[in-house]
Amino acid sequence: MGTGLSARRKLLVALSWLLIGIGTAHAHGGMAGPDELGPPVGISVTIGLASYFAITLWPTRSRGSERKNGGKAGSRSAR
Repeated sequence: MGTGLSARRKLLVALSWLLIGIGTAHAHGGMAGPDELGPPVGISVTIGLASYFAITLWPTRSRGSERKNGGKAGSRSAR
């Protein structure tokens, strides 16, 4: 039950930082409007999520394809 509370708290903190950052950027004129900023941010998020899932879901090497020396590239058996 403590995990759910922790996740909610993390989400609240993340959203708070996001809102603080947006407010500060607008207040100082350092941020473009949503028409100019939206497409690059959307593309960046899409690339980031695609990369994350590609790495996370990448198939692992099967046990049958390992090398005979235990899978270590530079190891040699003593003769």
